[in-house]
Amino acid sequence: MTDQIGALEEGEHGPAVRSVWDRQIRALTAGLVTIITLVAFEALAVVTVLPNVAADLDGLGLYGWATSAFFLGTTVGIVLAGAGADRDGPARPFAAGLLLFCAGLLLAAVTPTMGVLVVGRGLQGLGGGAIPAIAYATIGRLYPAALRPRVFAVLATAWVVPGLAGPALAGLIAAHAGWRWIFGGLLPLTVAAGAIPLRALRALPGRPGAGLVPIPIAPAVRISAGAGLVLAGLTNRSPLGLPLIAAGIACGLGPLRRLLPAGTLRLRPGIPAAVAVRGLLTWAFFGADTFVPLSITAVRHASITTAGLAVSSATLCWTAGSWTQARLVGRRPYREIIGTGLVLVALGTGGFTTVLLPASVPLA
Repeated sequence: MTDQIGALEEGEHGPAVRSVWDRQIRALTAGLVTIITLVAFEALAVVTVLPNVAADLDGLGLYGWATSAFFLGTTVGIVLAGAGADRDGPARPFAAGLLLFCAGLLLAAVTPTMGVLVVGRGLQGLGGGAIPAIAYATIGRLYPAALRPRVFAVLATAWVVPGLAGPALAGLIAAHAGWRWIFGGLLPLTVAAGAIPLRALRALPGRPGAGLVPIPIAPAVRISAGAGLVLAGLTNRSPLGLPLIAAGIACGLGPLRRLLPAGTLRLRPGIPAAVAVRGLLTWAFFGADTFVPLSITAVRHASITTAGLAVSSATLCWTAGSWTQARLVGRRPYREIIGTGLVLVALGTGGFTTVLLPASVPLA
């Protein structure tokens, strides 16, 4: 396996590498799919039962922070994992991400309050940001350009089984054993799943000369802290809200501009615009998705199972969209594919607001 990875790293893909399951890369593909599947189970299970968690811990006021903390941690995890992979190779930051993710699961499983759960979710975010960052960086280094749309589609398919079974299973576990077992039960599975890609990643060295570049810890923390202050300001109903927003912008905007490709905030064509659109899509999709179960259970008084079905349908459609783009790449302009995706997200989010209307509007 080490020799095969070394040859790929040098760019010697050769005509034999025609599939993501070819001999040279099948072990790595399988490992990435396995760990992404576990991350998907965690994400879908938590978002499904989060209304129960908030009710049990009397922490509805911190409901949004349980998800925000995860993504704020993800911001730091992505930056540190990417820089660490360049310096030392992907194995070490991947292992660190797994350790942080497991620590967050353990803390969430034994949490006495919603505030402690938020901290645990932040730790999960640190690890959860590192894991896909390493996966994407590895794909860019080892997979031929022609295979990359297909491998991203394969990783999206890793969400199918969690999308079908995760929310329903989470509802059953929460009802019969308690929601804490969702976090605790994922601990041994995460360790076992993480060992599969770790073996393949150990063969990858860092990039030449990357050890001279400092890891941007302070900028990553400032960006996350700034985003947290902005969120605190937006959710604060007192006169303190505006100063918090201003402090957040002052804290995070500078390092954000330095970390992003030049021109990202101005939507410069090319990679900067792609990064900006990716951020917009993530914010729009997951910002709405977080409140889907709460809206269904608290506003329409439906069951967690019904809320899980809504989460599952979004996941399956996400996978279908990923496979569609893999087939359309090269046939249709990128602008058209991305624009269509953003329009569909906007229509879906707008359509979901009908759940807040009286019960005469059906959930199905």
